Amino acid sequence: MSKANNIHVMVDIETLGTENDASILSIGACEFDMNSMDGGIGRTFEVNIKPDGRVIDPKTVRWWLQQSKEAQNKLFKPEPIDQKDARREFLNFVRSTMSKNIWANGASFDLCILNDWYGGHPPWRYSEERCMRSFRWLGYQLGVSYNDFFKSESVQHGALDDAIRQAKYVIAVYNKARGNG
Repeated sequence: MSKANNIHVMVDIETLGTENDASILSIGACEFDMNSMDGGIGRTFEVNIKPDGRVIDPKTVRWWLQQSKEAQNKLFKPEPIDQKDARREFLNFVRSTMSKNIWANGASFDLCILNDWYGGHPPWRYSEERCMRSFRWLGYQLGVSYNDFFKSESVQHGALDDAIRQAKYVIAVYNKARGNG
């Protein structure tokens, strides 16, 4: 990884709902370097969380039952921990990165739910939020297919796997836009 100002963090969550108060089952995150030409993935974070006290949407539970066994199993390894402990661990990871750029595949989903989970005080400033969906649009314009990043051995709907895949896609689009890819 390069200097701290080049470090970004990609976050992905798996939930039992789609509203801001949804129960969070899993958080995956990784550091990444936008300027990297060789993958650029640094430290990673993964935690599964015991669902307690937040909203569980039956439609989302049914959706999970239709996902692969690999994705379902990812929700239990590592073993789920209490929300309080998960909040603290994720806070420590984000703060330890010294990143000023927190990415998600939809700032209006993952980051909004995490914001609510932290009682409106997540471990980043609103001005540090970045949305990967804009990069997906740019990537499409540049001929970089997001779907090509699903052809790996990683598990779709595994929070850490998705965060890494998303970070690699952002790096690829960024490098293509700069004429390096």
